[in-house]
Amino acid sequence: MKKYNLIKVYAFLSLFSFSLADGLLMPVNENYPKDLLRTNVTEVTVNINGSIAETIVYQEFENEWIDSTDAVYSFPLPSDARATKFIYWYGNEIYQAVLRIKEQVINPGTGEGGIAAEVNKYIGRNGIKIFLKGIKAGAIQKVELHYISRCDYYQGKYSYKYPLNSGQFITYPLNHLQFNVNVNSNSDITSFNLPNNPGYSIIQSEARLLKLEVVEPKSYINHDFEFSYQTDNSTLGVDFYSVASDTMDGHFALFVKPQNEVLPDSIFPRKIIFMLSNDWSMAGNKLSQSIYAISKSLDQLTAKDYFNIFVVNSTFNTWQSNPVIASTENIQSAKEYLAGISTSFGSNMNSALLNALTQLNNNSFNNAILIFTTGVSVLNPVEIETQNTFKAGIFPITIGEDLDRARLEMTAALNYGFVTYLNPLDNLGEKMIKVFNQISQPILKDVAFEYGKAEVNHVIPKKIPSTYAGSLFFMTGRYKVSGESVISIAGTSVNGIKAYNFYLDFNNKTNENKFAEILWAKETIDDIERQIEVYGETPELKEIDIELSLGYNIRCRYTSYIADYTTISTNVDGTNYEELTSPETYIVGNYPNPFNPTTTIIIRINKASSLSVKLLKIYDILGRLVAIIDVSNLREGEHSILFNGKDMFGNNLPSGIYLIHLQVGNEISSSLKINLLK
Repeated sequence: MKKYNLIKVYAFLSLFSFSLADGLLMPVNENYPKDLLRTNVTEVTVNINGSIAETIVYQEFENEWIDSTDAVYSFPLPSDARATKFIYWYGNEIYQAVLRIKEQVINPGTGEGGIAAEVNKYIGRNGIKIFLKGIKAGAIQKVELHYISRCDYYQGKYSYKYPLNSGQFITYPLNHLQFNVNVNSNSDITSFNLPNNPGYSIIQSEARLLKLEVVEPKSYINHDFEFSYQTDNSTLGVDFYSVASDTMDGHFALFVKPQNEVLPDSIFPRKIIFMLSNDWSMAGNKLSQSIYAISKSLDQLTAKDYFNIFVVNSTFNTWQSNPVIASTENIQSAKEYLAGISTSFGSNMNSALLNALTQLNNNSFNNAILIFTTGVSVLNPVEIETQNTFKAGIFPITIGEDLDRARLEMTAALNYGFVTYLNPLDNLGEKMIKVFNQISQPILKDVAFEYGKAEVNHVIPKKIPSTYAGSLFFMTGRYKVSGESVISIAGTSVNGIKAYNFYLDFNNKTNENKFAEILWAKETIDDIERQIEVYGETPELKEIDIELSLGYNIRCRYTSYIADYTTISTNVDGTNYEELTSPETYIVGNYPNPFNPTTTIIIRINKASSLSVKLLKIYDILGRLVAIIDVSNLREGEHSILFNGKDMFGNNLPSGIYLIHLQVGNEISSSLKINLLK
């Protein structure tokens, strides 16, 4: 009966697939009287350091049934976020879920339509799903999810959004809704704004520190939580965070923040191609607002600038054979051309981009391509990169839901740009014009970084874009040498070579700015998985992806968080363990670490694994298998295994970070990083 009543409801809800919301708990037992367990409490803590946001979501769900049930927790992570920890309560104890090489569980009823289909659509491709057992009748199931993301930034303003509009799933008021916002800024905070939650309390307010609280009892969660803060940005500056490590290189995150405004004579002349997709998916408001945004952007060009317009469908047409000067007459003619564009079929964006790059053939300009699209065209990022001789920034502005994010993001990353995703329900024209404004003041081209004595490596992204006043550029990497080091940011300005020097402290402490370590792993995993999605999986890429995921406890496409009810579960404080049935087979640790030339690896084996094939597989930082130790003969208990620092051919391994996997049968039981230091 329940399924039939859902048909009309969910046909209506599908119109609101962009209204993401809180985590949901969906019962496995098909006799459960409701579609979801009742959400009673949501408490969100957001720790913001500059542009880096660490979000902690605590929720309580009530089993309103007369019997116990299992359930699947689903959470719609933002598209640019990665989960870093999941905590759950079982009985009166708190446990941290373990990360395993395993596909995520599916929601009960998947494939049958109705609520399951809607929840799957709701959480999206980047969502988290975790199976929870034994929620007793009338009991409260508590969970806590941690994830990391980056705030939007424009002209000194940092913006954070927690998608909370869940009226389509939760139509009743929560017993308790709370947001705690903690901001640490490297620049003076001049103002802040919570547009949807005016009833906030200021807990602490200093020049560079802000703590706010929003408490709403009996709250209907029918609007997103949005928060922004403004900083002083009158000169070019940086946000810099670093953290050392006991067993590997340190990690850093660097955000370059040019001043908001510069003198007109310090801005490079621009050569811009506006590329407009007019395929059927752009029909209606998407196309009209794109045309509006291009027209308004043309009004901001100067007599030094050149421009052209491409219209892309199954083929492509150009307004002019080459970019022309931005005169009043040419701008008016271009607007008349735009007014005559209607929808067509197909999207040959790749060919259009390759042709556009041949028109951007002068390094005296700052070259850029703005793409207005729904993101349905197949792109070849590497092919486009090889043809981008004059370092044109490619900036896709995409509208819609069914996007090939990997291709779009890889194309932008390899070609000095960034992607902007827009909801069709947004004020499209206004947000599109904002993208143009972000790149409207190029002040440095051919930018390069020098890191001094820090010995920086593994930097993401690999391509450094032009520097635009009012915009932010971000990079993350690793470093070998702690201490103060000079970072130089140099490039070509309109008056010749210009450099900015900053004295930055590459931390020697392991307990500060841990988010910098997590952010590097997130960005590196993102980069690897784009390669996999666009060009296919390789054993090497898969191994590196898994290694990073397990090593940094960040979920990737091959791993998932498991609430482990059949083995030991780690208490959240990391110090105690509670045995639910039998101890897990896992790597306890090693000593010494760093080591030279030998180290002792300690493993614990449970009874179930005693007769299984058990291998210690050792990989280098590039994911290459360098050594195997067969420990199949070991039985239940704790064992010490000596590793001699040699590869499988008896050669001495070089200094570096290595990852040990304990493989039991065909599955990885646990992993450990070790550091060979000579």
